[in-house]
Amino acid sequence: MRPRECSAAAAHGTAASLVATLPRLRELHGRTVVVVAGDHVLADKKLRHAFCGDIGFLRYSGVRPPDDPAALRRHVAGHVQRGLVGSLGDHTTLAVGITGEDGRTLVLRGEADVQVDPGVVRLFLDTGRIPIVSSVAYDSGGGIQLLSAVLAAVALAATLQADLVLPTGTEGTFPATAAVVDMSVPHAVLRHLYRLDDAGESGLGTALGG
Repeated sequence: MRPRECSAAAAHGTAASLVATLPRLRELHGRTVVVVAGDHVLADKKLRHAFCGDIGFLRYSGVRPPDDPAALRRHVAGHVQRGLVGSLGDHTTLAVGITGEDGRTLVLRGEADVQVDPGVVRLFLDTGRIPIVSSVAYDSGGGIQLLSAVLAAVALAATLQADLVLPTGTEGTFPATAAVVDMSVPHAVLRHLYRLDDAGESGLGTALGG
């Protein structure tokens, strides 16, 4: 096959793949999806770049994607969050980093009781931004607590009535409707949400959209 023919075949395949996603694009348009990046994404530059490309694509395809990275406090609102926001900058200028302290978005009332004030997150979502929410919260006494990313994400998704995407190996309590995907696979989020193939899906929970 000649180079031009190869290029045309590749373009045809890409176009066909995009058209095939239209039913899911319609289903997901306007919905909010909370995604936990997970350790693979945070530790691997190439996976982080692919993950951020997925998040950027979701935003421009009409999905509202808050992301919830987890790390120690000295990193979570600094190095880790800046890394994700910076990587998203390769795909979109719409990412903004916040912590659960901002606007008292997250307040830990008990061992696993997280109160969510979604005002700041919704403000960013409604203005087309992608909030990167660090899982740092106030406690009921006004102190600072480090929450697990899963605990924060579950509470945030429930309050926002959002779909929830978690990495494989996730520990803790989360809804059966949450999607669990293998974040060590590049573009696992898009592959799952748009049902491009069965890779990256653990079989736990149900596919988003039912």
